[in-house]
Amino acid sequence: MIKDNNYYLALDLGTGLGTKLALFKGTQLQISEDILKVEEYGSGFDSYTTVLEEKIYSFIKKNKMSIRQISSAGIASAGILKSDGAFQLIQNFPSFNGFNLKKNIEEKFELPVAIDNDANAGGLAEWSVLRMEILYWVFGGGWGGVWISKNGDVKFPSRDWNGNDNSLHPTNEPGYVIPLYKLDLKSLFYEIGASYERFEKLLFEEKGEPALIGPCENDDSIRAEFILSGPGRCRLFRAIVGDDNFYERFLDITEAEKMTDPSVAGEYISKLSGMRVESAINTDRLYGKILAYATREMLRKSKKDGMPDNIPICLGGKPSYALPYFGPSTQRVLGKMGFMNYLRPSVIDERGINANLMGAAVLASKAIGVIKSTGT
Repeated sequence: MIKDNNYYLALDLGTGLGTKLALFKGTQLQISEDILKVEEYGSGFDSYTTVLEEKIYSFIKKNKMSIRQISSAGIASAGILKSDGAFQLIQNFPSFNGFNLKKNIEEKFELPVAIDNDANAGGLAEWSVLRMEILYWVFGGGWGGVWISKNGDVKFPSRDWNGNDNSLHPTNEPGYVIPLYKLDLKSLFYEIGASYERFEKLLFEEKGEPALIGPCENDDSIRAEFILSGPGRCRLFRAIVGDDNFYERFLDITEAEKMTDPSVAGEYISKLSGMRVESAINTDRLYGKILAYATREMLRKSKKDGMPDNIPICLGGKPSYALPYFGPSTQRVLGKMGFMNYLRPSVIDERGINANLMGAAVLASKAIGVIKSTGT
């Protein structure tokens, strides 16, 4: 283990409450955390950076430190970046597109700064503990991922995207670029007595016609993230139960009312699975099978790029907490396909640590060469 006594500033520009800030001593020890809430700044990039700069100064001062004691900073951000660190496609903050937060902080605080996609940052946090080659997946509103080399480098990062789905690597944007073919889905739904057409109707009502078109404008598929995500698991459940409300007998009134809200429904689907309610069991069985088929697609393509057999797969994000319910189905189907990759919960999540913030600290350490980047 590398001995690291540097102090790092870590930022997580999330898609929810706002920007989280943390101070780390080394990459493993978080000593303080705070948040800049969305309502504290306007919608523009200039107003955001002005308030963020003030927040950073007050945050460091509150911890009885000065900016001169900070060795470097790391930023975990949603979206796709340009090679110079500027935002290229950050959907939750479209007014930020084209602006460069990395450069802004470098110049304002005279610090080395590194920035990367938040899934990549989470994967680097996972790697910093395991120190081995891994696939890291994070499930949330979508399905993000990263392939990390044994030396701690992001393989095939998404940079300077040209808008062509084929130019995105399946390990880095799996939910977006991996297709789920409609004929295969219809067969899988049929195996548990459910209707794919009902699922497609729900997806159309929620997202519109573009959601029914897969990667590379393929009408015969949909993008994997519309099923393999938190909202996707909720959609599966709603499609499977249809008009049957029998499952509500196992929930209280408040819980039953939340079953159509993807941000919280996953917890109650897991509760129903744990109580052996058939609709929830079938939801997770189907989710697991579909994940296995999408995983096969990823592994086949990545093998051509040198991915070793049986690379471990670490799962993060709230929906991954349901791994005990959908994991057995995934492992079973993968095994039948000849893939022995083991799915396991994120060690970062198990420790109750914010993976994005810890990953930002790892990025900060790379910015000053404590953890070397070989550029693979």
